[in-house]
Amino acid sequence: MPELPEVETYKRYLDGTSLNQIIISVKVIDNRVLNIDESYLRKFVIGNKFKSSIRHGKYLLVNLEQDYLIMHFGMTGDLKYYNKKGDEPKFSKVIFHFENDFNLTYTSRRMFGRIDIAESIEDFIEKKNLGPDAYKMSLEEFKGALKRRSGIAKNLLLNQSFVAGIGNIYSDEILFKTKLYPKTKIDTLDESKIHELFTNIKEVLQVGIERKGDLSNYPNHFLIPHRKKDEHCPICNTGIERNEISGRHGFYCPNCQKKSP
Repeated sequence: MPELPEVETYKRYLDGTSLNQIIISVKVIDNRVLNIDESYLRKFVIGNKFKSSIRHGKYLLVNLEQDYLIMHFGMTGDLKYYNKKGDEPKFSKVIFHFENDFNLTYTSRRMFGRIDIAESIEDFIEKKNLGPDAYKMSLEEFKGALKRRSGIAKNLLLNQSFVAGIGNIYSDEILFKTKLYPKTKIDTLDESKIHELFTNIKEVLQVGIERKGDLSNYPNHFLIPHRKKDEHCPICNTGIERNEISGRHGFYCPNCQKKSP
């Protein structure tokens, strides 16, 4: 599933290819990805331009004059910019045709992505009950999000109302780097561990953004290249273990991420 680094990559891709071009038509191939009527989508975008974009968590919000086109990429969503003379990308769901003879297509192989419209970023964040963006948040915002929170560390990182943008893969990496057992109670962390967790959220996501979310291109000392059966910890060589928490399968090192006594 595209997590924050992947969606940041899509944002930069859209910014570098598709801004300030007049949209002359929209082709909806599969309206199941729309949370709005096709007619309203066309009325909303045709004759307009993508002026700018903002990413919040796993959502990409594209500004057209005043309102925003919302893109969520689900499990397998992506964006492709191509010349109209080129072949239509596989799994295309919605295609925006520009005046310059190029297209931007929203693709989704497994149909979990969605396209919507919102009047403002603030209204959208409130409607979706999203916490602060995991990459852009301040330490004060992170501490504020922790207040009155309980539960285990893994679940909290995955909770988009706590902080937005972290998914299963990056939560494993953040906990590994912080040396936290995934089921550690979050309200047992002291001040220094909270600061360490905050720092590692930022650092892990930064590496992900630098590598454009390409999981095959991570440093060997990260957990990500070793998240599989029969792999060993890159730090201590202990066998990596797999666990299931709230229906999610994750990986951790039982030596580096020891259970609390």
